[in-house]
Amino acid sequence: MTVTVFTHTSCSSSRKTIDWLREQKIPFIEKKLTDQGLSFGEFKEMLSLTENGTTDLLSVQKSVYKQAAEKLDEMSIRELYSFVASNPQILKSPIVFDHHRIQVGFSEKEIRTFIPRHDRIAELKRLLHNA
Repeated sequence: MTVTVFTHTSCSSSRKTIDWLREQKIPFIEKKLTDQGLSFGEFKEMLSLTENGTTDLLSVQKSVYKQAAEKLDEMSIRELYSFVASNPQILKSPIVFDHHRIQVGFSEKEIRTFIPRHDRIAELKRLLHNA
């Protein structure tokens, strides 16, 4: 399955994620948030995979978030999407997902869940055999 990675151009965590996916030979599509944005469907799917909804996806440190914070809770999903689409810098990055799981930011431990299961099992067997 192909992984989708939403990135910001100047984000070092995004570069680490792309490098890691290449090293692991995991097929991926990179979408630069400021250039390509994300579709309403992708946004809804991301939200459905998070544990904490928008809290997991939006960067509260960004000034655009602080200016709109009070209004965000009152927005419909469509309004929230329009706001995010107009202000893609508000999204954390990278956002990695594959329709079953999502990871926001780079964590070498957590990103391993995107390695296909049969490859993880084979790696575990090699490690156990060598132990």
